[in-house]
Amino acid sequence: MFTRTRRQLLAWNLLVLSSILVVVGVAVYVLLARSLTAEVDRNLMSHDVDLSQSLYRPAGSGDYDDYHGYRGSLFYVVFSSDGTVAANPQQVELSRIPATLSRTPEPRFATITLAGGATRLFARPDRERGAAGAVVIVGQSLVSEQRALNRAALGLSLGGVFGVLLSLAGAWFLSGRALVPIETAFRRQQDFIADASHELRTPLTVVSSATELLDQHRSEPLNANNELFDDVRQEIGRLQRLVDDLLTLARSDLKELVLAVAPLDLLPLVAEVVQRVMPLARARHVNVTLTPTGSARAPVLLEADPDRLQQVLLILIDNALKHTQSGGSITLRVEHQGGEALVEVRDTGEGIPAEQLSRVFDRFFRGDAARTRSSAAGGAGLGLSIAKSLVEAHGGHLTLSSRVGEGTVAVVRLPVRVESTGWLGQITARLTHRSGRV
Repeated sequence: MFTRTRRQLLAWNLLVLSSILVVVGVAVYVLLARSLTAEVDRNLMSHDVDLSQSLYRPAGSGDYDDYHGYRGSLFYVVFSSDGTVAANPQQVELSRIPATLSRTPEPRFATITLAGGATRLFARPDRERGAAGAVVIVGQSLVSEQRALNRAALGLSLGGVFGVLLSLAGAWFLSGRALVPIETAFRRQQDFIADASHELRTPLTVVSSATELLDQHRSEPLNANNELFDDVRQEIGRLQRLVDDLLTLARSDLKELVLAVAPLDLLPLVAEVVQRVMPLARARHVNVTLTPTGSARAPVLLEADPDRLQQVLLILIDNALKHTQSGGSITLRVEHQGGEALVEVRDTGEGIPAEQLSRVFDRFFRGDAARTRSSAAGGAGLGLSIAKSLVEAHGGHLTLSSRVGEGTVAVVRLPVRVESTGWLGQITARLTHRSGRV
């Protein structure tokens, strides 16, 4: 598929570039031809007055002996008022000269074929000598100019062919480079679809099996199949969470993730999330603490969606709980650092191997079995991807560092709220922050 696309890109590039080269080549050729013709016209006009005077001097005076016989250089012809030839020292073939030029009432230029080559003519009434109706015609061969144009056409053609061949190689190389991110995105999409299908198939299989069993026991009372109902309800909940996660990622990719932005103090929000996870932490015998504590602290103000930030923190804490052994600890730290609000989640779990650390934000990536203590704890591998998308939607950054056997540190950095006074400052502050749709 991509080979065909590459060939199509190559064909279009070749067509566009060839068209440009043809247009430029024709334009250069036409401009050069006009320039050479204009130069010849100026030359004819400059020689007209001086050299035409010799045409009226007595024969044998030597004034125009050098012009005897036309050999492709300048020539002169004078027609009298009655159309007869008054002077033709170069003995040019008069039948080639249009009759309209011999009687022209005003200066004119024309191009004819004379002595086997193109010739440029300049005809003007001979008013300087008072000869009413007389016309002086000055001519010059265009053979040398035509040769120059032929050489220019050959050079432009060879240059165009060389340019097309060179562009062909360049377009093939550039089209290959341009398709690399497309191929990567396509492969990621295929992997995403395959992983999503796999994750959806498991709960659907459970639901399908449970409903078949329930169908076989229709005559039994409902309380006799409590386990089947619990399995169905659990898998439906799992499907709903997975679909919600996929929808969040899809909206993030399309830049359509809706944020209900509002001013908030970060520390109370983090404290609320810690309180929500305390029962789960106690059940797993993991100590969760938040610093700083107490009321004597400076507020960390920012404009953000509180629900989305809670979702990010719950993902990070839940991920830390899954990979922290019993008796371990998770420490959260909130502070104002420079122009950013910082939330750090540090655990004492088993850590992440260096070769997997660069992939932790990939969708559906769950590491190896050593880091996942059970299939239930493993999740779908979308949590960190969602957290990263939500943090970036707020204009922040999410980073992860870890060492095997020492634990993992997740750091969320968010822009702090801009404090402004007056209505103009409030408008400026609003404009400098993200809108509700990103």
